[in-house]
Amino acid sequence: MDTAKVRALLAAVDFGSISKAAEALGYTQSGVTHMMRTLEEEAGFPLLIRGNRGVKFTSDGERLAPLFRELSQTADRLEQELALTRGVEEGIVKIGTYSSISLHWIPQILEAFQERYPNIKVELLEGNGQEIEEWLSSGRIDIAYTSLQPYFTFDTFKILDDPMFAVLPKNHPRAHDKTYPISEFKNEPFLVYVANTKPDVDLARALNSVGISAQGKFTSNFDMTILAMVEHNLGVTMMPKLILEGSHADVASVPISPPISRSLGMAVRSMADASPAMRRFMDCTREVLGV
Repeated sequence: MDTAKVRALLAAVDFGSISKAAEALGYTQSGVTHMMRTLEEEAGFPLLIRGNRGVKFTSDGERLAPLFRELSQTADRLEQELALTRGVEEGIVKIGTYSSISLHWIPQILEAFQERYPNIKVELLEGNGQEIEEWLSSGRIDIAYTSLQPYFTFDTFKILDDPMFAVLPKNHPRAHDKTYPISEFKNEPFLVYVANTKPDVDLARALNSVGISAQGKFTSNFDMTILAMVEHNLGVTMMPKLILEGSHADVASVPISPPISRSLGMAVRSMADASPAMRRFMDCTREVLGV
């Protein structure tokens, strides 16, 4: 099976559009359409549903998607190993991460990586924790920069502990306290950051550890919106330090007592199957961040 056609198929689904896939891959739209048609002829059944809302897999295509991604990744690793044998560093690395990590870590990592490996392309995809986990599981990304969860079956590499803070309006009675007892959240109008209609997993775990349900007065799937709500005296919330460092919200942040943190790091499906480009990007991350 032609791996170029498989890459085009996956791009069409990931972008939800044949025209966007063509643009990303450097083909014409008609070229990608022809590739999809010949690939489906080779398979013997439809792989894509094309409609007004874009492109997605058929049920058969969805069932085969993990194998298509595995084939594409294996071909990428082979091409990279061949390039290394010729003395050339090239390839592609697909990264999934939080916007806060993109803001604080990724630019300096990319700067160092580009200087060392100018022929290795990096694609960045931002999302919440659940989305990043799904992307890594499905093979849409190669490396996840995320909060490491106890249930992960990936190979993981811790970078740092990111402490959680109580986020309060500036006029809150405890705004200037040295610590904020986590049990106090029971008595406050709590604002909840949600991901895919569910409370953020780190927030839920922290609250559940002291018997507090992660049910909020207001919810949002955007952390900056939650901070704006706090700023306007609509309630309080809990957020990690890395998010707060990138915010300009006029709020008070007080360390949680007892201390609670999330573990941030890198995750890959399997280091045994990691491509040369992936290994180099991970090594560069360790050097830049000093871990």
